[in-house]
Amino acid sequence: MVIATYLLFVLGCLGAADILLFHSVAHGIRSHPDSRWELVTHSLRGPTYAALFLLIPNFVMQGLAAWLLPGLLVIDLAISVWDFVLERASRQFLGGLPTGEYLLHMVMAILFGALAAMVSSESLSQVFRPLRFSYEPAAVPDLLRLAMALMAFLVLISGLQDAVAARHLTRCRSTDQGTGQWGECSRERRHGSHLGPISHAP
Repeated sequence: MVIATYLLFVLGCLGAADILLFHSVAHGIRSHPDSRWELVTHSLRGPTYAALFLLIPNFVMQGLAAWLLPGLLVIDLAISVWDFVLERASRQFLGGLPTGEYLLHMVMAILFGALAAMVSSESLSQVFRPLRFSYEPAAVPDLLRLAMALMAFLVLISGLQDAVAARHLTRCRSTDQGTGQWGECSRERRHGSHLGPISHAP
């Protein structure tokens, strides 16, 4: 899983940049009611990538356990498709998805495809072996594995914050049913949300 580990690390770094630059600092989607369902997809991605960051560089899986990583990637693909469908409505307050974020998503999609190919190839070669799930770190620097463990923690925390923000925005009450304005959340957009940004992976 050496190549897969490096691909996942780069993908995680780009995902963190996406969230920090576009979702948090530039757009602040955690304070926009239109983005609440996009935040739900981000919250689901948190534990998925936390598992990938820990499993790929550190564990060997054989037999039935070999299906775990491909299964996680299929789940993430489904989440990503749902996220793409929601983004148009989620970013209406910006006039649509910004060009920079769109291009970044394209690069990340290419990297995800490469990661899925590497993981699937390795996992399928282990499917017919006896069941085994053991700690055997990949031949990568210890510092890289430590960095990915930290990324797992951060993406999990960020996913939890996205879930909290989505729940908060869903509970906001409209004060003008005719215009569809969100009273409580609209005031928070003007004065700043109490849910501060945290960077994380896709």
